[in-house]
Amino acid sequence: MPEAHLVRPLPWNCSPLHVMRFWRTDLPLLSLVSGGPPTKHSRFSVFAPRRACVRVNRQQHDRSQLEAALDQVGAPCRPIRCGEITLPFAGGWIGFVGYECGAMFEPSARLRDGAGSLSAGQLWPDAVLCDVPRAAVHCHTTGRWFDVGEATGEGPEEWIDTSTVLQPQRFKLRRSLDRGSAAGRATFEAMVERTRELILAGDIFQANITRGFSAGIAGSPRALALHALATTAPRHGAFLELDAHTALLSLSPELFLSIDGASRRISTRPMKGTRPAGEDPEALRTSSKDAAELHMIVDLMRNDLGRICEIGSVGVSEQRTIEHHATVWQAVAEVSGTLPEQMPVSRAFAACFPPGSVTGAPKVRAMQVIDALEAGPRSAYCGAIGMASRCGSSHFAVAIRTARLTRDVGDRWDVDYHAGCGIVADSNPADEHLECIAKTQVFMDALASASPRGSDHGSEHFGGDAGQFAPLRLGKSDMACDPMTLHALDEMRKTIAGSVEVGIVDLPDVAAQHDLRAVADA
Repeated sequence: MPEAHLVRPLPWNCSPLHVMRFWRTDLPLLSLVSGGPPTKHSRFSVFAPRRACVRVNRQQHDRSQLEAALDQVGAPCRPIRCGEITLPFAGGWIGFVGYECGAMFEPSARLRDGAGSLSAGQLWPDAVLCDVPRAAVHCHTTGRWFDVGEATGEGPEEWIDTSTVLQPQRFKLRRSLDRGSAAGRATFEAMVERTRELILAGDIFQANITRGFSAGIAGSPRALALHALATTAPRHGAFLELDAHTALLSLSPELFLSIDGASRRISTRPMKGTRPAGEDPEALRTSSKDAAELHMIVDLMRNDLGRICEIGSVGVSEQRTIEHHATVWQAVAEVSGTLPEQMPVSRAFAACFPPGSVTGAPKVRAMQVIDALEAGPRSAYCGAIGMASRCGSSHFAVAIRTARLTRDVGDRWDVDYHAGCGIVADSNPADEHLECIAKTQVFMDALASASPRGSDHGSEHFGGDAGQFAPLRLGKSDMACDPMTLHALDEMRKTIAGSVEVGIVDLPDVAAQHDLRAVADA
C-alpha cells in the first residue's frame, strides 16, 4: 500500500477558529471543527480549500452513482502516525449527504414522489462531496497542526491572509428565527399526535418528527459561522462553503459514524432525550420515557452495524449517560463493532444511513411515516456531514443543529433551520413542542449578538477580532499574524522542507525531531 504523499508539522500555535478568522476571503472554505474538551471522537479539526465537487440528486442519479462518489477518496494509503498521534485524514473528501439520500439506499422508505431538495432555486442537491487532496489538520489534545495530502499546489501557509485583521467580515440579522409561529406549533403538535396514534395502533415503535424554522442575515456567512462555532463549541461542528450561493453551518453534538482506518473499529453515538441546560439533568437521567427512546435506537444501530461488522464484534461500548452541551443536556450511548478489511466506506454508510436517531424504529416504516407527515424535504438536515480519507478513516456527524444558508440577492442570505423530537407512545404534543424549541436555542445564541432592535437591518457584528482569538504565533513570540509573519512562515516552511521527508508515515516524536518552537525563537 502506498504511503501518504505528505505529512508535515506546521509551525502554528493557534486555535482552529483563529485559522478560520484569517482564511482568505477569495478561497472557499471547507472546515470540520471540534469544539469543547477533546474526546476520543472529537479531537481533530480539518481545514481545506474547496476545489472540485461531486453533486448528487436522486432525480438524476441512482444508488450506484452515489456509492461511487462516496468511495472516491483517492489511492489508499497507510494510516498516518506522528509519534502517538494517528491522524484521521490524509486527503479524500469532505461534504454532506442529505437525509433524502436514504431513499436511494432503501427506495421503499419513500411513499410519495417529489421535487426533493432541488426545489429551492435548484441550488441544493441531495449530496455534495468535495475533493480534498490536501488539508491542514489540528490535534486538540496536543495543539499541533499538520499539513497532509498531496505535496502539490498551494499549501496551508498560502491559505491564510492576515491583511483583513483590521477589517473583519461582518454579518447582521435581517430576520430572527421564527420560533413563535402559532400555526407552526399547531402543525407540529398535530404531527406528533398522529404519530402517537400510529404507535398505539402497533404500526411503529418510534418516529422522529421535525419542523422547520427560517431566519435571514446580511453580510458574511463565514462571520456567522465563526461566531456560532465560538459561542457554542459543538463537538462535531462544520462550516462548508459549497459554492457562491450555498453554505452549510452545523453545530452538531452527535456522532453518526467514526471509522478508524488502523483498527477498522466503527462507532456510533446515538442521542435521544433532551432537557434545557438550565434544568436539573437528574430529571433526564431518571426519565423512563427518554430512556426507552434511546434504548430503541441503540438496538436499531446494533442491528445496522451487525449487517456489516465481523460476527460477534458488535456491542454497546458505552451505556446510557448524560452529556452537557452548549444549551442542552443530552442522553447518549455508544455502539461499536469491527469492519472487515477492505470494506468500502459506501457499504458501511449505506447500511446505517439515515442515522437511527433521526428516523425511528423500525427504520424504514418510520421513514415512511416521516415522508407522509412532514411537508417538505429535510435536505442536509438529518443527513450526515463529515469526511472520508484514503487512509481508511472516516468521520460523520448527524446533521442536527444545522443551518442551510442560501443566497437571496447580493449579500442577503436566507437561513433554514430544523429541529425535531423522538415520538413514543407516551409523548405529549405540548412537551415535544417545548423540546423542539429548546433545540433551537443553540442557534438563537449564535444570532443573539446580531439581534435586530426594532429594525429590519439589525446591528453589525464582527466575526472574530484580535481580542477574541489568540494571535497566530511562531513559537513563544507574541507577534500577531500579519503579512510579515506570513513571510516568516513561508521562509520557515522552505527551511523545514529540506529536513522533513515527503511520504513519512511514522514520525517517532515530531517535537524532538523538528523543534519548531526552538527554530522560531532562535
